[in-house]
Amino acid sequence: MLIVSLGLVMAPARAAPSDVGDGGVPAFYAWSGALPGEAGVVLAEEPLPADFSVPGAGRATRILYTARDGITDKGMVPVSAAVFLPRGTPPKGGWPVMAWAHGTTGIADVCAPSARPRGERDGRYIASWLDAGFAVVASDYQGLGTPGIHPYSNYRASSYSLLDSARAVVRDARYGAANQVILVGQSQGAGTVVAAAGYAPTHAPDLKVRGVVATGAPNLSREAIESGLASSATDVMVTGAYAMIGYELTRTHADLDADAVFTEQGREIEALVGSACLPDLMKAAAARNLDPSKAFRPGMLKRLWDTDVDLRSFPTLDLAAPVFFGIGAADTAALPMTTLTLVNDLCSRGNVVETRIYKDKDHSGVVNAAAADAIAFAKAAIEGGPIAPTCKP
Repeated sequence: MLIVSLGLVMAPARAAPSDVGDGGVPAFYAWSGALPGEAGVVLAEEPLPADFSVPGAGRATRILYTARDGITDKGMVPVSAAVFLPRGTPPKGGWPVMAWAHGTTGIADVCAPSARPRGERDGRYIASWLDAGFAVVASDYQGLGTPGIHPYSNYRASSYSLLDSARAVVRDARYGAANQVILVGQSQGAGTVVAAAGYAPTHAPDLKVRGVVATGAPNLSREAIESGLASSATDVMVTGAYAMIGYELTRTHADLDADAVFTEQGREIEALVGSACLPDLMKAAAARNLDPSKAFRPGMLKRLWDTDVDLRSFPTLDLAAPVFFGIGAADTAALPMTTLTLVNDLCSRGNVVETRIYKDKDHSGVVNAAAADAIAFAKAAIEGGPIAPTCKP
């Protein structure tokens, strides 16, 4: 229960590590003080270890900030993020902001990107935005690093975390940031930025979201979920991702019992979710030759998808900001045709969409392949320059 006193909300108690994946991170992540009743307030800051930074950063810190609880849609929770600033003095008006939405890492706290060295791919990508003069705030998302379950499949939660991270940086004079924001995401994060653009007008009307950049984007519109299109990928990460969804939902819904959801072999993978990150979950599934049909009891995959379907799908496809999609032609995790279906849906509703396909690039390789085009799109979106729609690349 949340306790309200004099406009402040007490942070929820830290759960046991075996319960929701908590533990294994520095004490910085366990905020124990009162929480302001407003989203987007920086609670604490400390320097990032040097090997957690990215090339070209003039300053690298981790922060705790307030975000609206995306599970209950009530009250505030502390969320962690990394902040990277370019070298030199901010320009007049401040640095424009790139709010980075990361791809799937895991549910355990130890999988929080700000609590570990940044991978080479993401580090190089973030450095490209720093070199282009953007401040970067990279949310870990609710419950990833900080206490409580990470609601991995809940787009409302990740959207609130992302939007509120941008608000925190824009509002705090220490970061020299302008209220000119580009939402940028990969994979899980690509879905998040599309969802966040839909949530922004009601959740963060004060935030000036100028554009959206998505690479490796899954199609999680309600229509795609109901048609089965969203779950058509065959990449090995699917078993690990579904295990995370099962882990999450059996801990947030009393009517879902893990023994009824998972097979005996599936429970072996599920038991790892609270302490292992996605690469290890994938290895464990591969070692057991375990695909989703073997990890879950009959009918349970559909049951999981039907649970909280509104939170898993995009809130709207009528977006105020233009969208850039980078699609890897060799992507087996977010299949190009499913992303193109999303592109067509957005275009049919009158959204401004720029789409580029990158030959021979897979789910990971498309990130940096698309960097120069994405940054050019972002600058045009901020400056009000023309963006040529490419709905049929």
